[in-house]
Amino acid sequence: MAYRRWHVGLHIQPDCVLSVALQRTRAGWALRRWWRLPLEGEPGDAVRLRQWRQELPLQHRIMLAFPAAKTLQKTLPRPQLALLESDESRWIAATLAQHLDMPQADLVFDYTARDTTEFTVTAARKRDIAQLQEPLAAAGVRVDAITPDACALQNFLPWLADDQPGVTWHNGEQWLWATHSGWGCSQEAEPGLLQCAADPDERRYFNPWKTVSQLYPPLPQAADDFAIAIALAAGGH
Repeated sequence: MAYRRWHVGLHIQPDCVLSVALQRTRAGWALRRWWRLPLEGEPGDAVRLRQWRQELPLQHRIMLAFPAAKTLQKTLPRPQLALLESDESRWIAATLAQHLDMPQADLVFDYTARDTTEFTVTAARKRDIAQLQEPLAAAGVRVDAITPDACALQNFLPWLADDQPGVTWHNGEQWLWATHSGWGCSQEAEPGLLQCAADPDERRYFNPWKTVSQLYPPLPQAADDFAIAIALAAGGH
């Protein structure tokens, strides 16, 4: 079943939806479809997204990009007493809400244990996530996972050489970046990172399409635009 499922990266931008569907094979990822869907406003967008959904096979998993600029990353010290996982989550929720001076009910978050002393927490406002999902819900599209767009770029890191620290991609407004130690967005390009672009100079650029072992033409024009969608799909499990 794992080999039959399509892994679909979905990247909603102001003027279009970019999507890539990959399927895991014994030789690596295989490209199944790509889409560039123009957005013009309701009700046409819902119709277009519903038609897109109907082109997916029954077995699929959709990974949606969330703007890194609308996320908050925070490091919290572990409590002195060891907690059960459920209590740990509640403690983080309460501590984070206190730090942000926001009601817990307004936040969603995920966290990892950075080491034995700290948690790394990524949080977002529920209303921002709901706003992103609204057109998808109207079209009957069920999302399986939501990932900050810059964080998704970390899925490209296994393809880098040992002396290449990370990748960066420009979304038209700012630079998204990812390294082994973190991810984020900034107005200026992070020095030393490879720019995501379909360029043969591998010393300066990383071609996102190289993560796909089996490509079937025609590939899209402005192929660099699909970097986040590819990263999401290639990170599916």
